[in-house]
Amino acid sequence: MDLANYMRKEGRALPVFLLVDISGSMRGEKIETVNVALKEMINSFKKIENPIGVIELCIITFGDQKAQVVKPLSKILDTDQFEFSAGGSTPMGKAFDVVSDMIEDYEIVSRRAYTPTIVLISDGNPTDFDGYSSTMKDDDIYEWEALKRLQYGIRSSKATRLAMGIGADMDSRILRAFINNESIPAIKARDNDTISKFFKWVTMSISVRSISVNPDVPVIGDTEDLFDKGEIEF
Repeated sequence: MDLANYMRKEGRALPVFLLVDISGSMRGEKIETVNVALKEMINSFKKIENPIGVIELCIITFGDQKAQVVKPLSKILDTDQFEFSAGGSTPMGKAFDVVSDMIEDYEIVSRRAYTPTIVLISDGNPTDFDGYSSTMKDDDIYEWEALKRLQYGIRSSKATRLAMGIGADMDSRILRAFINNESIPAIKARDNDTISKFFKWVTMSISVRSISVNPDVPVIGDTEDLFDKGEIEF
């Protein structure tokens, strides 16, 4: 077999990065719901047949003053099973730094890969954003250095970004600044049912994109069929 020809026929990677908040306030039903929904997402991705964009998944958790790569960017395996527990602070900026470094690294995200998707799930505001307060100006949020690395990175700036905030205390402006696209809504989870719906929405969007003619083009599933009006913010 001509190895070069075989490699050319291999599907191109469609990278998906999940940033999962495992801080103390996620304890209990929140993190349990995330664990179940993540399992369902992985099972759905494994069932996709003949994708043009082969989903590669990376999971980065942030909590307890650190961000950690739980699953390096790679194809989904039958052994991929995750059970997260929650504790500590909300170092969201560290998670942004980790995913920025990974996307900009050609040894991790190859030049052949389709445009990545980054998914943020959090129930709190960043504890590593110096000077942050709920009353600060929107412009100051966009000046957060960790966020700017995502917004202006050569490759990370092109990534599609989806985000869900859990609970009333989450500053939706952080979500909006992370998404940085007026056509993509931030999802505000008022209960655990919304967490499950968000994972289904993300799963559907990425699955459809993986089998589309051009997986470089983002696919954003219809939010009105899944979410109540109060759970959607543009």
